[in-house]
Amino acid sequence: MNINQLNYFAELVYQGSFTRAAERLGISQPALSLQINKLEKELNFRLIDRLKKPMVLTPEGELLLERIEEITKLFDSLKDVALELDENIRGTLKVGIIPTLAPYFVPLFINDLNNRYPDLTLEVEEIITEEIMSSLKLGELDAGIISTPVSASGIHFQPLFYERFFLYISDRHPLYQQKSINLQDFDPEDLWYLKEGNCFQNQVNALCRLAETPIEGQNLAYFSNSIESLRRIVETRKGMTFIPELATAGVAPEYEDMVKPISGHQPVREISLAVSRVHWKKRLVETFLEVALQNLPDRMKIKPESSILDTQLKF
Repeated sequence: MNINQLNYFAELVYQGSFTRAAERLGISQPALSLQINKLEKELNFRLIDRLKKPMVLTPEGELLLERIEEITKLFDSLKDVALELDENIRGTLKVGIIPTLAPYFVPLFINDLNNRYPDLTLEVEEIITEEIMSSLKLGELDAGIISTPVSASGIHFQPLFYERFFLYISDRHPLYQQKSINLQDFDPEDLWYLKEGNCFQNQVNALCRLAETPIEGQNLAYFSNSIESLRRIVETRKGMTFIPELATAGVAPEYEDMVKPISGHQPVREISLAVSRVHWKKRLVETFLEVALQNLPDRMKIKPESSILDTQLKF
């Protein structure tokens, strides 16, 4: 076994076919097949189920890929060991944050972080959970901030804070005059919602059964990945949508009465740090988290008695 064989196997998995992997590696397809066969013979187990299309890894192949990714990250981190040993906080930290959190979370701490640690560059990428998980495993991100629980091999999760859900209701809706809303009192067909597969939407689906048809009398079906877009729709048309707690702070004064707390057992979502099981920028991650959490209300950092909504995501 050698490092080239491991790299060949990893590239084969990432590309999903021998043809594309061979092109990326600059070798012939027979040569790639030969190296994979040699690797399987040396390990004495199959890595790929060749009878299935598209290509499927065996359990042994999945385990080997996980180990290869860990080795690659450790190797890549050697060039930056000096930065980790440096007493000063400096360097670049790449963080993926889910779209239903990033626009409200980052502005809370970014100026404080820049003022206190001017040599720390924070690169934030606003992407969905699935892409964050993939990028962490590939070493393209140093950390992710996502809604949990999530099931993912090779990833470590650390709960950070908890957000309540609120309803954002049109002033033309019958429930607008109420100070708080019971989830049993409204018609799910009045809801504007995010695209299926979004973890926030999966949590909303846990609150109520949502219909995929527009409300009566509408000629618009609006599918969005943006909570801000849904807010604008509610402001101009009747209906309602769910918004997370941090999003309520950005509501303009003239629309504040449209934000309604949920009465009774308040639903919450858990926000967590996600990092690869093998990662090296621990000091930078800890510094980032320290400043970010200091700019959040203390009550949000205490796990509530209310049940935490499941994201229903597995990777």
